[in-house]
Amino acid sequence: MTSLLNIGTRSLAAAQGALSTISHNIANVNTPGYSRQEAVLSTASGQFTGSGFFGRGVDLTTVRRQYDQFLMGAVQSNTAQASADAAHSDAMAQLDSLFSDPELGIGAAVDGLFSAAGDLGNRPADTSVRQAFVARADQLAQRVTAVGSQLNEMGQLADLRLTQSVSQVNQRLTEIKNLNNQIAQSQTTGHAPNDWLDQRDVALKALNELIGVSTVASPDGSINLFGANGAPLLVGNQQSELQAVPDPADASRLSLQLKVGAITQPLDGQSLGGGISGLVRFRSDDLANAMNQVGRLAVVLADSFNTQQSLGVDATGVPGRALFTVPQPVTRANSANSGTNTITATVSNSADLQPSDYQVDWNGTAYTITRLSDGQTTSTAIVPATMDGLTFTSSGPIAPGNSYTIQPYAAAAKGLSAQPLLPREIATGYAATVESAATNSGNASVRQFQVNRLTTDTTLPVTIAFNNPPTTFNVTGLASGNLTNVPYTPGQRVPAAPADYNGWSLTLDGPAAAGDSFVVKKTLSPANNNGNALALGRLADAALVDGATLNESYATLVGDVGIRIQSARDSANVSSRLLGEATSRQANVSGVNLDEEAANLLRYQQAYQASAKIIQASQQLFDTLLSAVGR
Repeated sequence: MTSLLNIGTRSLAAAQGALSTISHNIANVNTPGYSRQEAVLSTASGQFTGSGFFGRGVDLTTVRRQYDQFLMGAVQSNTAQASADAAHSDAMAQLDSLFSDPELGIGAAVDGLFSAAGDLGNRPADTSVRQAFVARADQLAQRVTAVGSQLNEMGQLADLRLTQSVSQVNQRLTEIKNLNNQIAQSQTTGHAPNDWLDQRDVALKALNELIGVSTVASPDGSINLFGANGAPLLVGNQQSELQAVPDPADASRLSLQLKVGAITQPLDGQSLGGGISGLVRFRSDDLANAMNQVGRLAVVLADSFNTQQSLGVDATGVPGRALFTVPQPVTRANSANSGTNTITATVSNSADLQPSDYQVDWNGTAYTITRLSDGQTTSTAIVPATMDGLTFTSSGPIAPGNSYTIQPYAAAAKGLSAQPLLPREIATGYAATVESAATNSGNASVRQFQVNRLTTDTTLPVTIAFNNPPTTFNVTGLASGNLTNVPYTPGQRVPAAPADYNGWSLTLDGPAAAGDSFVVKKTLSPANNNGNALALGRLADAALVDGATLNESYATLVGDVGIRIQSARDSANVSSRLLGEATSRQANVSGVNLDEEAANLLRYQQAYQASAKIIQASQQLFDTLLSAVGR
């Protein structure tokens, strides 16, 4: 009877344990990260008698969670990649909203300025037209500055999010460290603490959303965590601290470092994985590229219009003043530098500018200038040195190992401004003009007259007279001396490029007659002259930005941003789909199926009731036995 009672009691306890486990599964069906648990039953060892071995029922061995470490590993790694791509795509959406509206962008403002320049060419003496040109210039400067300022704010916001993410990483590391300790202590019982293991997996997934980590299990059930390139994040009870600190090369932005005990080591943010790498990639790559392209556009725009303004004269005959003001390139010295040396950069040729920051290093014998966008370098033992339209100079004693970051466009992108010129101060005219003699009988004409250099010689009277036969001409009145028998071909530039006469040049076209002449002289009514206004309008078609026009350059910028945005979206969609598939495979093993749990609930409920019947039968048999012996 005792054996029967023991079997019933064991069976009842096993069924009760199974029912508790099933109930726990049902209760946690919607709990994130929960793994289905299963009561593990085993047959109790038999008892030997003279009649053979008799079974002693069932034992509840342990409660096991349904878990596959390889499937969970796939979920963790895909989580890191999906989070990186999602963070990058979300950040890129900000650029989409900034550059997607063609009516409010820089391109529309550039079109407006050139349209106003065209009106100047038609009506240079009209004060309202001059005023409209001034207003369009100011509007363009405001558009560029607004875009540059918003790009700068995006960078600051990315750094703020980076700081928050770093704090969350350290919190997750602490959480996993505490769970490690609880799990290690529980492992001494010989049974796995399933719920704590699930909690650790959830914390680990949350950590992978921030930064990609790899795990190495320890015999006591704890895990060690390592970041990119094997950086130790959590080894045993030694927890490292992720820090966001001012970048030694550029204190205006943050960089990442890992503090391991008393030692700190720099980290490459883009290789860390997780949302942090997506943020760093956006800030250091996409945002920097957009900022540099906008800034370069601002520099070229200001340089081109200011140069053309300086070649003309305003309504009073005074040489034109600058139309735009643009900040100079910014130099940031590395925090580890020694000495008082300063490296500066100035724009020497705006047509050669490239949308990139630069790094200048001194090794004791030579300077190395590196274009950071593609890593191209140039070395020189002396400065000034020129690269990509920038001239680099050095002042003060410099120590070997010193390094400097040059940002040619960081300030320009958000600091372009239009000078508050009066309408009469717009240089619509040239200081000199060309006229044909009234007695000319041929069909030769001046197709284009332009001032290339405005000097005191520009207004000297100069005569171009055709000889007989009119295949040559003489030039008299030049500051450098008269010229005779200059060969003439219709359509030729006079003089041939890149030379000029007294700072001006012209194009003669058509057949001339002997004795025909043209006279270049001082402009008597500069307010009515439209020579420089037409030249301002021709800037619309000039190859000013790396072989492209201003509008083509901006269109390239918008196209580049669009490609980057679409690429980020595609990557986010792909990695999200891969994460979904990995999660689905893991859920097939570890997820709770309510239909299955309901069936098991009925099965073990019946087993529980049957076990109770065994105990009841054992009691009845025992009572019968007592009655038989008269007890």
